[in-house]
Amino acid sequence: MNRVRIVLAVALVLMLSSLAMSAPESSQLGPYGITFDLNTNLGYTVTEQKPQVMESATIYLLQISTDNTTGANVIINQFNELVDATLAPQKQISIMAAAFSGYNVTSLDDIIIDGKEGYVISAIPASFNTMVPADLNRYEAVYWLDSVQCDCGPVSVGTTRVGITSTYPEDVTMNLINSLRIVKGEAVAAANAQVLPPA
Repeated sequence: MNRVRIVLAVALVLMLSSLAMSAPESSQLGPYGITFDLNTNLGYTVTEQKPQVMESATIYLLQISTDNTTGANVIINQFNELVDATLAPQKQISIMAAAFSGYNVTSLDDIIIDGKEGYVISAIPASFNTMVPADLNRYEAVYWLDSVQCDCGPVSVGTTRVGITSTYPEDVTMNLINSLRIVKGEAVAAANAQVLPPA
């Protein structure tokens, strides 16, 4: 009987741990309700930074952090006017920005994020970049919440750009990217209703 109770207790603990590990996180950044699910047993903290108001845009930042070299950011750039939202040139900008920061891009893939077209790049430190561990992988993903085709030519325009950067392992990073949902003008509870299982 005692053995049965122990087995049941262990099973209950494992089940509760699994539920806790897969519980989605919710945050509110200004008018944006955000939900995501890292689906990991790594410890982490979530910090909502104060918006940075600039002349042409407001920047909202959500930080997810485990330690000094392991974390992720979700950055929402809310522009005051329509800007070029075409992904092709932004991919090249991301590659150049990675190189400028001391990283070599190893892959670039088109991906659907939050139901929108986007892309994700992975990069590793260049040989001269001794500021980070040599085996660190860095990921960046980009999409637009409101990109639409422009009548002015073969370009897209929008006002809300979302960027995700991560130094978490690939599986945790993709859990974040695949589960990310952002809803403008609604409470986090409404964003929670939009959470779908990772693709």
